[in-house]
Amino acid sequence: MHLVVIGLNHRTAPIELREKLSVPETRLPEALDDLASHPRNAECLILSTCNRTEVYAATTAKSDDALITAWMSRFFATAASDFEPHLYRHAGHKAVEHLFRVASGIDSMVIGEAQILNQVKNAYSAASQSGHTGAVLNSLFQKALNVGKRARTETEIGRGAFSVSSVAASLAKSIFDDLKGRTVLIIGAGEMGELTATHLLASGVGNILVANRTYERAVSIAERFGGRPISFEDIPSALGFADIVVTSASAAQPIISRNTVAAAMRVRHGRPLFFIDIAVPRDIEPGVEELDGVFVYNIDDLQAAVETHSAARRIEVSKVEDIIREELEEFMVRFRTFGAVPVITAMLNKFEEIRLEEMQKLNGKLRHLSAEDLDVIDAVTRSIVHKISHTPMLQIKDYMTRDDAAARLDSICELFGICPVDVQTQDEEQDTD
Repeated sequence: MHLVVIGLNHRTAPIELREKLSVPETRLPEALDDLASHPRNAECLILSTCNRTEVYAATTAKSDDALITAWMSRFFATAASDFEPHLYRHAGHKAVEHLFRVASGIDSMVIGEAQILNQVKNAYSAASQSGHTGAVLNSLFQKALNVGKRARTETEIGRGAFSVSSVAASLAKSIFDDLKGRTVLIIGAGEMGELTATHLLASGVGNILVANRTYERAVSIAERFGGRPISFEDIPSALGFADIVVTSASAAQPIISRNTVAAAMRVRHGRPLFFIDIAVPRDIEPGVEELDGVFVYNIDDLQAAVETHSAARRIEVSKVEDIIREELEEFMVRFRTFGAVPVITAMLNKFEEIRLEEMQKLNGKLRHLSAEDLDVIDAVTRSIVHKISHTPMLQIKDYMTRDDAAARLDSICELFGICPVDVQTQDEEQDTD
């Protein structure tokens, strides 16, 4: 089995590309079904956030990586040449380590951010509930979630409420000397948008307006913040008096155009308008920031501010990396045994085939015995096969932890006359070293 993660994130790709390759929550089941439709993708999972899109897969061979990039090109309707230079590919133990770093929050734009662990959990739930994970990814993601929890309970990596949303609120303070009495318009029902509004409320903003495509959802959020819901159609007029606009709708196309904002600025009489666009794809049309008195910060623009605030947490990174090394070593011992499963299965099938053949011969000679007696003989022969196979099974699993595992498995196959280990298994062994 070949384990791989292929993806891009805020370090390798600009937001213009990330938004093209993002998977909205509503399309995630469709994306998973489409990705899993190829028979060589035995297991698959998609992690898509505002800062990353990653495909985790357990496939039959290294060559199957090309199937994943081809799927990305087709599903996102984007030429592979446009995104391949921005992709990273990690296989075997490097894929495991990468996921552990993601789940622990040290691969995030905001070191130690809290949201990513929940996003990893949701991505795993979506894939497992739709039947697209198996022994490999189930084991991997359950371990990753445990690593993420350990990182946050055994170190100070997640200390405090620092996050992209808190940084966005801090930027709003830098634009407006005093947030007291300011009006905030929340567009969309995203978690980060709501968190940003929470931080703004704590900073003293006076009024909260909420717009969502589903009006009932807008009502629910508005009640939570003590605000007022508005319809999506009322957004242009709301821009005329709102001071801060937080967008997290992640629509396929921008929902706020330059012309709409220009019209709003004409009735604002010089009062500044601050946009925090934390959606991917972006909700604010490019060019809006060129208008006088308009300030637009998207997820990438927050990077510099995040770097400033992240310095203290970097002290904790080395502690998290110690946890990752410990958990990685433990997991890889188990992971390497997955490669032994086909050989063990073939060996057990061979033994069972022999047992059944001999039982069939014996049944013909022992017609005088009762059905109960034959059942006893059947049980005894099963027990004998189980005891004979026990030690070889343990030895095969042990072989998988050694550098010459492929050669040793070849010898096992020759010894028992079962299917030989193919090149794909050897490739996997190289990946898991």
